[in-house]
Amino acid sequence: MIYRITEALSVGRFPPADWTAPLLARGVTHVVNVSGRPSEVAAGDGAFREVAWFPLDDSRRIPTSTALHVLDELHRMATQPGAHVYVHCGGGCYRGPTALWLYLVACGADPDAVREEVVARAPDASPGPPSMVGPDLILEVQRHGRTHFLPHPRPEVLALVPVPT
Repeated sequence: MIYRITEALSVGRFPPADWTAPLLARGVTHVVNVSGRPSEVAAGDGAFREVAWFPLDDSRRIPTSTALHVLDELHRMATQPGAHVYVHCGGGCYRGPTALWLYLVACGADPDAVREEVVARAPDASPGPPSMVGPDLILEVQRHGRTHFLPHPRPEVLALVPVPT
């Protein structure tokens, strides 16, 4: 399942190669894979502009340097004109939602409020579990975002879509 969180950010489970057409039909232009295995979807002619892989472990804290690297790349992709980034992990429960949630936190969103917003749009999501994220990482992500991401060059990237009914 593909869950749209904002106007330009979606989250979900690992996309097999045959998901390329449906993702493109939904406007996805970039893919960020934070699962433990390489993507089956590809960048190139008739496909996505970019596909990036940053393997994360949902049973270990994300090192600060790794988190900031993922967020910098996500920001670079999301700020490209017309970009719509699909962030995924294996099952779409922890790693992908956490990366997307951390990005929104880095862009100034309240961590607790935006966690609720992500879960409202992606019911299987559990962003920011204590096994992956501690208060120190949240503070560092906020500081990094204030310094490097704000003001956001594409405010629509941060605009939450309505909660599905």
